[in-house]
Amino acid sequence: MSQDVREIYDDLGQKYDVWTSLPDRLFLNRWRRELLAKARGEVLEVAVGTGKNLAFYPEACRVTGLDFSRAMLDEASRRAQALRRPFEAREGDVTALPFADASFDTVTSTFAVCTFTEPLAALREMRRVCRPGGAVLLLEHVLPRDRPLAWLARSMAPHTRKAVGCNPDRDTLALVREAGLHVDSMLGRARDILLAVVARP
Repeated sequence: MSQDVREIYDDLGQKYDVWTSLPDRLFLNRWRRELLAKARGEVLEVAVGTGKNLAFYPEACRVTGLDFSRAMLDEASRRAQALRRPFEAREGDVTALPFADASFDTVTSTFAVCTFTEPLAALREMRRVCRPGGAVLLLEHVLPRDRPLAWLARSMAPHTRKAVGCNPDRDTLALVREAGLHVDSMLGRARDILLAVVARP
């Protein structure tokens, strides 16, 4: 993860939740809830951010959240405390996860793969730490199949990269498969601008 992106998210801290509160309330939280209901057992959330997803995991899940931003992890820890949810915060690099092979039953990430400077390496690491028979759950911005929307995503990419490190023009599904993950199911949202993926190691 580049230092520039780290600095963006360290600076955002609490402001990130304020900026994203409207789409969260309108539709994103519903889609998070639907996907994360599939999580089981020991869960690793990669790029946990401010912990927006913590409220949506089944109660029996034990969640470890990894992020490169200390400011974001502090927010996630506060949220977990408010929810009275056991939570372990770990600072680390998505391309070199500080966990042994097959450490987790479920690995999740939402709206983060678009920010990774080495997304293929990160997805391979997510596969590595997921146990056989486990699941990798992703909700991500992707390059739309619709040509006008794809053109718009490519046009916006330089601006979103600068603002929040987001690359809305990535073929994330192709990266998931290249990382050696087997796609069980996928569901397009918002005219396929967003994609919910359930994959297996």
